[in-house]
Amino acid sequence: MAALEPASRQRSLQVSQDRIRLAWPELSDRLRQRWRRLTEDDVSFPGGSSAYLAGVLQDRYGVDKREALLQVCEFENEL
Repeated sequence: MAALEPASRQRSLQVSQDRIRLAWPELSDRLRQRWRRLTEDDVSFPGGSSAYLAGVLQDRYGVDKREALLQVCEFENEL
């Protein structure tokens, strides 16, 4: 059963990424309200996704990858 767990987690992450990606064009205001250091260019990037957002958060806030992904997941749960 444990062998199936990573695959199911991977599917969950893929679904999460798809939700962020699909909603990206409508999220710019919410993103900038939550993370004030994001620029207009950051949120208007046409290829926005959860991975992209995590990378930008790492750059803008100096957090590690784990923290950035955690913040992205928390944001996604609010969608």
